Amino acid sequence: GQGMYNMRWVKPAATSAPAPSWKSFFVVGIIFPLHIVAGLLAWPLLLVAAARGSTVALLAVLLYMPLFLYPAQRRHPGWKGFERMWAWFDYDATCASYFGAFGLDGTENIDVNQQYFVASHPHGTVIFQRMYWRTARLGRFFDQRGWRMLGASILFRIPIVREMSLLFGAVDAGKATCESLLGKGVSLIVFPGGLDEANTLGTTAGDVRIKTRTGFIRLAIKHGVPVLPTFTFGELDAVEAVALLPRAATAWARTNLRVSTTFFAGRWGTFIPKRVPFHMVVGRAVPVLSTDETDLPAFEAEVQRVHDAYRDEIRRLYQENKARFGYDNRALIFI
Repeated sequence: GQGMYNMRWVKPAATSAPAPSWKSFFVVGIIFPLHIVAGLLAWPLLLVAAARGSTVALLAVLLYMPLFLYPAQRRHPGWKGFERMWAWFDYDATCASYFGAFGLDGTENIDVNQQYFVASHPHGTVIFQRMYWRTARLGRFFDQRGWRMLGASILFRIPIVREMSLLFGAVDAGKATCESLLGKGVSLIVFPGGLDEANTLGTTAGDVRIKTRTGFIRLAIKHGVPVLPTFTFGELDAVEAVALLPRAATAWARTNLRVSTTFFAGRWGTFIPKRVPFHMVVGRAVPVLSTDETDLPAFEAEVQRVHDAYRDEIRRLYQENKARFGYDNRALIFI
């Protein structure tokens, strides 16, 4: 089904906050998006150089392969760490300085003693909202039980992106990994919209397109873990999706290969994100009734109930906060 509201859209203005500090420009504007760009270029450049006889490139590939092949993304606690680096990045301060606002609302809905399956929207092209999870303002609510962010398997096949994701706290989104972590009491963060939300080419300008799924809900019900919805205003405005292939080829790759063929552009047509305010809003948790999978009718009924409640909560978050954060004339569409 679809939900649609207020079809006329007014492009949000850039933040009027003071110029960002040099550190925030470097950490948020350069390093965060650059690790993606560098990762995408790493394999082609290394392999071409090695094919041309570069001893340095060949040695780099050989030394990196054991690290690359080790399945850390399917292990716990994995490689989450490098705390001094994240402390220096200080996303609490640098994101606020760079974006002009980096707000967090609804934390009263979080029980620090509770395990959650956090469902975050919208996915966006880069998922800048990931930085919230390395801030004290949000992390302190989940540090007691621990958390891991789910990432598509392809991320762990891209050099640099792989390492940054692992150090950040990401793990492979495969079912076996999720089952293991849920069984250990760890909270999981998922971006259910995936490629369907990330690649918004050819849509009506200004639409906020949301894709909800039931796979993670099934796991949440099986393990008796409530679903905690969040919505981040600003995610869709920091960069724009740019097509690298014709539209038909982009759609084919997304549907059949489940890979993105789009890139992103921000300020001055570069990978540097635009300075737009960010505001994450945490919703009310959707409780689940732990249900035996073998009782198929009861299990499917619970999946439907939780999915409907989770979608209703995303709609409520959007409706009640859109005017505050400059989205009052933008359509919310479930795809």
